[in-house]
Amino acid sequence: MTATIIDRPAATGHLSGLPVLGSLAEVTSLQRYHDTLFLRVSPSPDADRVRGLRDGESGFLLPGLPAWSLRPEEWWPAGPRLWAARQLVRHGYLLSGGKGNHMWLLTGDVVGRSADGEPLVAGWTPLAQVAAEVLAGAESEYTAWRYRSVC
Repeated sequence: MTATIIDRPAATGHLSGLPVLGSLAEVTSLQRYHDTLFLRVSPSPDADRVRGLRDGESGFLLPGLPAWSLRPEEWWPAGPRLWAARQLVRHGYLLSGGKGNHMWLLTGDVVGRSADGEPLVAGWTPLAQVAAEVLAGAESEYTAWRYRSVC
């Protein structure tokens, strides 16, 4: 892991104890060190620990935290960087709506799937916060890749 990832403290807020990743390259670098790296969008790891998580329809307590894998699926030919960009872009909408959500990365064990199909991660450890500007870079890269054959 590079020193820039470890030594850069989060600026403010509920994620103040986590390092901040400021680029898609830093996210991809962290992927190399953790086979089970997941993306979570929520107010904070502390908030998730305190409130626990329930399925929205049934009210049942979930056995783990819903998150999205940053490890590319076997069928994905475009590599880990574009897979990470895709995951960030696909879930970036969760940052809107005034809920105070942030993107952060965690590791842990998959113990099941949510009703919507996301992995449920138990025994999780937060690793880093993803800076807002990373989403803009991911959108640019992923959009360019998606339209590569059109241009």
